This record gives sequence, C-alpha cells and structure tokens, in this order.
Amino acid sequence: MNRRHAATSALTAAAASLILPAAARAQSMHHEKNVIFTADDPGHWSGVEALHIPVTTVADGVLTVKTPHPMTAPHFIVSHTVVLAGGKFLDRKTFTYTDQPISTHTLPAGYTGKVIVTSTCNLHDFWVKTITV
Repeated sequence: MNRRHAATSALTAAAASLILPAAARAQSMHHEKNVIFTADDPGHWSGVEALHIPVTTVADGVLTVKTPHPMTAPHFIVSHTVVLAGGKFLDRKTFTYTDQPISTHTLPAGYTGKVIVTSTCNLHDFWVKTITV
C-alpha cells in the first residue's frame, strides 16, 4: 500500500467516524414523525384529528377517556392507554368495533402531575394527548 492510498483511507475513516454518528443523531431527533400523532401535529392524518384525539375528564380521582370516533368493523378505536409522569404505566383498555371507545381509570390517591393518554385507531394509528391533573 502506498502512502497516498494509506493517507486517503485514514482520512476517509476519520470523516466517516464524525459524519455517521451525527447523521444517526439527526435521524433520531425526528423518530416520532408519522408514528405518534397529536392535535398539534396530525402528520399525514391532518383532517381526522378531531375523531382520534382522546377527550379527557377527571372527577374524584377517576380519569374518563372518550374518543369521538365511529365504531365499525373495518374502522374502530382499538385501545386507550394511560401513563403517569415518569413513564409509569397505569392502565389500558381494549375495544372491539362493537364497543364504545370510553374508558375509566382510577388515578393513585392524591395524584397530581402529568398524564399521557393514548388512543389507537386500527387505520389512523397512534394518537397522544398530555394533560395535567
């Protein structure tokens, strides 16, 4: 191997070691694009967010979640999931197309903080809403 080839190989390897991690970081910054949808970012499902964003109410320590979505055999809400601050899973309710997409979840006694609520549609993917109680 001549010196010119060795130097070129070394520079190429050094450049790759700097560029590849930066490209991976840039790609991971947008990993939720077109995977997780919100009212503010409906992605490619723009126009159907009103039917998929969970509507939430809290009374006496019970969180009620309703998704205002029609339920038919080919198109329905599959589930609601509730996660507390810090990523602590609280509960999940699954549905069939014959159910109404309404679920209730008892919060821990005296709980205050963020609650992440999801609604999953079999055709329009995974919708998230964050509330504070």
